[in-house]
Amino acid sequence: MSLRSFRSWNLLAAACLAACGGEASEPTPLGPGRHSIYVTAADGTRLAADVWLPADTEAPVPTMLRLTRYWRATEYLGDGGAADQEEMLANLYVAQGLAVVAVDARGTGASFGASTGPWNADERADGVAVLDWIVDQPWSNGQVVGLGVSYEGNTAALIAASEHPAVKAVVTRFHDHDPFAHLAFPGGIANIGFMDQWSAYTAALDRNDACTLATFEGRTCPERQAEIAGPRPVLPDDLAAALASHADNLDLAAALTGVTFKDDPLAAGGESFDAIAPYRWAAEGAAVPTLLTASWMDGGTAAGALDAWASQDGPMIVEIGAYSHGGIFDCDPLRDPLPAADPAIATQYVQALQFLGEQLGGAPAPARELRYVTLGEGTWRTTTTWPPPSVTPRILALDARGSLHDGVADAGEDTLVVDGSATTGRENRWLAALQGTPVRYPDRAAAPGLLSWTTEPLDADTRVTGTPVVRLQLRASAADAGVFVYLEDVDDHGATRYVTEGQLRLLHRATGDWGPGRERVTGRSYRRADAHDYAPGELVELVIPLLPTSARIAAGHRIRLSLAGGDADTFAPITPDGATFTVLRGPAGSTLELPVDGAP
Repeated sequence: MSLRSFRSWNLLAAACLAACGGEASEPTPLGPGRHSIYVTAADGTRLAADVWLPADTEAPVPTMLRLTRYWRATEYLGDGGAADQEEMLANLYVAQGLAVVAVDARGTGASFGASTGPWNADERADGVAVLDWIVDQPWSNGQVVGLGVSYEGNTAALIAASEHPAVKAVVTRFHDHDPFAHLAFPGGIANIGFMDQWSAYTAALDRNDACTLATFEGRTCPERQAEIAGPRPVLPDDLAAALASHADNLDLAAALTGVTFKDDPLAAGGESFDAIAPYRWAAEGAAVPTLLTASWMDGGTAAGALDAWASQDGPMIVEIGAYSHGGIFDCDPLRDPLPAADPAIATQYVQALQFLGEQLGGAPAPARELRYVTLGEGTWRTTTTWPPPSVTPRILALDARGSLHDGVADAGEDTLVVDGSATTGRENRWLAALQGTPVRYPDRAAAPGLLSWTTEPLDADTRVTGTPVVRLQLRASAADAGVFVYLEDVDDHGATRYVTEGQLRLLHRATGDWGPGRERVTGRSYRRADAHDYAPGELVELVIPLLPTSARIAAGHRIRLSLAGGDADTFAPITPDGATFTVLRGPAGSTLELPVDGAP
């Protein structure tokens, strides 16, 4: 992970002006240009904010709002080089007649106070208070929009969920609708590869710890100290006091070691992942027009986008591409070669701003629409239902000698000896965002630690669109285990390419109709009351939904399903090295359900 990667999110996404902040009791008289000020939250906490106003503020204007925990702006030393890109982007929006408000979340940047965790109750309340503050200003026409990427995408979703009358539209890009299931604990297994590094990075930001931040950037501490002073202060003499107040911030890395279930509090008396998730606050009939961008290859953002689509019936456009986090790189694993140019990210933001402009201009709320690209084709399709009506399930049986086919399998069993070194690499869908790099998987033909089943070469192109589901009749030799399954494409030369994956900790295997916050495919809740201990050797059926995808497997290629007991570079090692998984085959045996799209 590097500061450059998170800075790139803010530089591409400082277009991404998401939302939240604080409150002030009196309107603030400001002229054109940028102003660094404090906005006072309801409990008196001072939140550092930058406000950019157009040259002509005689007529009130709408506001684009951003709440960040990555510093709303950086104070550079000397010339700063190309340092002020946040300023350039803000000025671009100001030139289009918008006011821009960027706020450091409490406990971060130059703001005072302490953070009790991401998207916490204080932060959510601060967002509503900042909305109140904006509409009280003489330069505000009472209309606010949010545009955010990643963490700031969640804050944009949360201001939309606040039902504040000022919020007219939001754009959320690559956010985590369910941070537990789609980022921190997929399948109930801790994503320590990402969360440990992200926690260390953000803690260093909150301390303005130049030497630690330099290690994330791949440079020396003196080099960084010579270029960057820290977060932009409101009043220079206040910055040290603001940073000192951050000492009471939640130690997130330590807190996560005590989390097993979605309803476990991050700290004593604190909130859980259940409480901070956007899905928890979004009303089913949410009326705020939303443009939501995600990717089949970026963590669980596509699963979150589809869950938002299914659970909220308000005006929404969902777009799912094949991008890396933030939409920076084209990462389609089935296109060879990839297009020479990276995705037109500038075009993505132009579309976002057009969407927001239309809603601010009084255009009708958008019709619900889901746009998605198919891996291996680069073709975009549009639907109003998910999965599309042309999709039907195809059930493939896991059979002897590594065969995967239609129909019934012969009775028998296959055994995997778990190899603790099994990995998908350091540039996978979960970790590439740490470095700001493309998502890349090595050829998996000879990857260690896998047990695989493969079809015969396909007679025709097969498009898989939706959520593949693996049902395993399984016995494990350990008292708990993490089970990982991968859908792969094997070409006519044997090269094997990753398509998607799913994972599940045995402790979380129970399913049921437990209401909001459950996975819609299985009804899995990840809550403590629904945990099921496992007795070694017990035969269980595991229902493992893979992350959704749309992918074309070309004629002549084969479909492979692989099983592993861990992913060493990414996930916590739940399964002991050398433990065994026994997979049962036969008429009531293990299967792969593929959602196959029969449309041309």
